[in-house]
Amino acid sequence: MFNFVFKPNVEELKVKGDIHGLIKALRYGDFDVRVKAAEALGNIGDKRAVEPLIYALKYEYLDVRVKAAEALGNIGDKRAVEPLIHALKYGDWHVQKEAAEALEKIFEKIGNKRAIEPLIYAWKNQGSDFREKAAEALEDIRDERAVEPLIYALNDLNWDVRVKAAEALGRIRDERAVEPLIYALKDGSRYVREKAAEALGHIGDERAVEPLIEAFGNVYCDIRVKAAEALGHIGDERAVEPLIHALEDKKLNVREKAAEALGNIGDKRAVEPLMDTLKDENRDVRKEAEKALLKLHAPAVTALIGAIER
Repeated sequence: MFNFVFKPNVEELKVKGDIHGLIKALRYGDFDVRVKAAEALGNIGDKRAVEPLIYALKYEYLDVRVKAAEALGNIGDKRAVEPLIHALKYGDWHVQKEAAEALEKIFEKIGNKRAIEPLIYAWKNQGSDFREKAAEALEDIRDERAVEPLIYALNDLNWDVRVKAAEALGRIRDERAVEPLIYALKDGSRYVREKAAEALGHIGDERAVEPLIEAFGNVYCDIRVKAAEALGHIGDERAVEPLIHALEDKKLNVREKAAEALGNIGDKRAVEPLMDTLKDENRDVRKEAEKALLKLHAPAVTALIGAIER
C-alpha cells in the first residue's frame, strides 16, 4: 500500500491531471479516497490507470470495485475485457451491473464477443437492473447466441428489460425473433409495443405486415408512427391502403411517416392521396408527400410546382 504524509486530495490531483498520484490514492487506506480516485481516473481516461483499476476489481470494498468497473468502461481498453468478464461470473450483482455496462462501452470501441456466455449466464441469475444492462451489452455484441436469451427477456416481469430486449433484437435482425416480437405488439407496456414495431421494421419480415397494420388502431401516436415506419421498411403492398388511410390521421407525425412509407413502397395507388396531402396544414407532412411523389415518378410532379409555397 502506498503511504501519503497527508490524506490525498483527490480533487486537486484530478485538476492537476496527476495520474501517478491518483493511482497511489487508489491504494490509500481510506476506502472513500479509493472510490473517488477510481472515479477520477475513469473521468480522465488515461490508459496508465488500466492495470491499477483491474487490480482494484479485487478490493474488499464493494463501492471501490463498482467504481473501478465503471472507470474501466470509460477508458475502453481491451486489457479490461477478461477481468470484467470474470467480474460478471463471480462479482456482487452491483459489480456485475457495472461490468456489463463497461463491456458494452468497450465493445463499441473494439468489438469483442468473448463476453457472450458470461453475460447470458449472469442474466439468468441476477435482478432486473442487471438484465437491462446485459441486454444493452448483448445488443452491441450482436451475436446470434444472444437471440434466445433476448427472446426470453421479452417475457421479463420488468418492462424496462422487455424494452431493451426488443430494441436489441431489432438491431441483431435475426428472423427467430419475428414471432415473439409480433406477440410483443400486444404487450401491456406501450413502450414495449413501440420498440417491438420498430424492431420488426428493422428485421423486415413479411410475417409482421398484418400485425403492424393492426397496430394502426392503437390509441398511442408513437406506436402508430413506428408501425408506419416499419411497414415502409418491409415494403409489402398489403400496407398501401392502411397507409393511405393514415394520411388522414389526426397526429401529424403519423401522417408524415405514412407519406414516407408510401414513397418507400412505391405503389401507384398512393399517387392521388399523396397529391391531396400536398394541401396538408403541416409543412413537414407536405414535404414528405412531395418526396414520396418524386419517388413514385408520378405525373403529379407538375402539381408539386404549383403547390403552396413552403
